[in-house]
Amino acid sequence: MKRWLIVGAVAMVVMMVGAWFAYGIYKDTRPSPIWVPLQVNQDMTTEKQDEIAKELRGKLLERDYLVGVSKELNLKNVWKMESDEKSADELAKRLFVRVGTYDTPMGRVPSINIGVNGIKKETENSTKIAMHLAKRVWAHLGLEPPREQ
Repeated sequence: MKRWLIVGAVAMVVMMVGAWFAYGIYKDTRPSPIWVPLQVNQDMTTEKQDEIAKELRGKLLERDYLVGVSKELNLKNVWKMESDEKSADELAKRLFVRVGTYDTPMGRVPSINIGVNGIKKETENSTKIAMHLAKRVWAHLGLEPPREQ
């Protein structure tokens, strides 16, 4: 009888350790989109915001630019792709430009969110990509990017 209790206890410990590892893997592979909000004028209509978002997405999806971003951020090695062109294709799939809102100390303001879809364990790289894309948009709009603190 004592042997069965020991075997049962060992089995329970093994199952608990397995569940802990499975939960860690689950947490690391959950979706985690990262974006940079660009504040827009509060008086701007939703249609105008959608039009600007569509234009910005078109500019960001230019093939030469995506390949350049892939080379600058070394996405070929980060995503373990065969070439910069393949990583540019993957970046084009992950890239998004959405109309949304942004919480500021003065309240919620409308924004255009530029970002990248990724998973939790890629958060650091997704942040670098989103910031790089936002710098391109600021340059396109003729704005000076905010100072890093």
